[in-house]
Amino acid sequence: MPPRRGGYTRGRKKQDRGSSRSTRSTDITSQTLTTVNEEQQTIKTKSNFVVAPLIVETESLTKVKLNIIIKNYLSDVKISDIQTNRPNSFILYPEDVKSFNRIINDLSSTIQSNENQRVVVYIPRSIQRILENNKEAFVKKIDLEISEADIEQALDNQGYKFEKITRLMNKENMPLKTIKITFQDSFNRDLFVKLGLQIDSMHFKVEPATYNNRPCQCYKCFRYGHVAKYCKAENQVCSRCGTLNHKHENCPNNNQQPICCNCKGGHAATSTDCPKYKEYQQKIQKTIDQYSSTTKQIRTIQTCPSWKNTDDFPSLKIMDKTDQISIIETLTEKIMLAVEQATERIFEALNRKFEILTNQLGNKLNIEIEDISIRKEDNNSKINNNLKTTTTITTQHRIPQDRSTEAIQNEDIDLSPIPVNGTKRKYKSSPSNSSDKSTNIENNSQI
Repeated sequence: MPPRRGGYTRGRKKQDRGSSRSTRSTDITSQTLTTVNEEQQTIKTKSNFVVAPLIVETESLTKVKLNIIIKNYLSDVKISDIQTNRPNSFILYPEDVKSFNRIINDLSSTIQSNENQRVVVYIPRSIQRILENNKEAFVKKIDLEISEADIEQALDNQGYKFEKITRLMNKENMPLKTIKITFQDSFNRDLFVKLGLQIDSMHFKVEPATYNNRPCQCYKCFRYGHVAKYCKAENQVCSRCGTLNHKHENCPNNNQQPICCNCKGGHAATSTDCPKYKEYQQKIQKTIDQYSSTTKQIRTIQTCPSWKNTDDFPSLKIMDKTDQISIIETLTEKIMLAVEQATERIFEALNRKFEILTNQLGNKLNIEIEDISIRKEDNNSKINNNLKTTTTITTQHRIPQDRSTEAIQNEDIDLSPIPVNGTKRKYKSSPSNSSDKSTNIENNSQI
């Protein structure tokens, strides 16, 4: 028999399909791994410090001396790191809110009493600005006819805790349709932003306060992080050519390409395309994301666990017989204790119920015994009354009864012998006796 068409190629097709699937799966896994690695590199992660750091400015303390003071006098304070900000200035990173409050309230007094030095503890201004913005919200397009008192009453009715309500003004000191509300904490502000402002039948949308992520730049040296008022540079720097002793307005190199004094790039020092500007902007945005309440939680990608990774799949311990016996004994002891406790509880509950039932039955039996005794007394009294009545009746009729008995005794009864044939005896009585009997019966009936 010749083979069927295509019969000898089925196995090859299956093999080809299997090989293609395997190659596709390997390609897909390699692609997913590369994408996961790329996303893990690009995704920003929050720093470990959730609580805001604190700046401590002293007169002549060192980092080690400050650490010893905190260790000896504030032992319950938990600090993850101490960094030097500048000479005699340190940044403390508390781990929790309790430590944060203890440092603000007690650190300056302890250092002043033990080291006789003046100490200042405060939150960094950049973080303080973010924390203040977390409490602020803006309500737009509110009519001028709605007063601040109406808004205050509406917030009180809805249960919000706020500090201040102000209507914004323009340059000509004219009221605008935008109102700024400062709350006591970020929780009330975030809830107010979600629900909005409700005044009777009118609803208004609410916007949270925006965060300024533009870095601060000095217009004397054109560096970042300070302003011209506190600049330590001696000469004015040109923002166009980067040379000294003139401003960009009087720059002699206007015809040439600008040169940045920060990165030496082909742009002005005030350009937003400068890498130094972007670097400082990213730092500010990082602090905003860390301490603001409106930023979304950063997405984290979980990689698939691998069989070869000992952290994901640790090796199991091989248990000996002694370990198994000890585990069984401990389990049996625990089970027995649980059973004993359960039985004791059950017996206590049953005893309580039994006592309640006995008390109820005792009360019922006492009531029934009293009823029976009362009935017996009533019956005895009735019997005694009946006996008294019967005795009186018998005493009244005793004489005629005696007479009737005497008459019966005086009767002459002739007893004839019984015949042998079984016939009955015949009693013969005189007519006088029969008449006497009838009279006696009539008398008895009358009585």
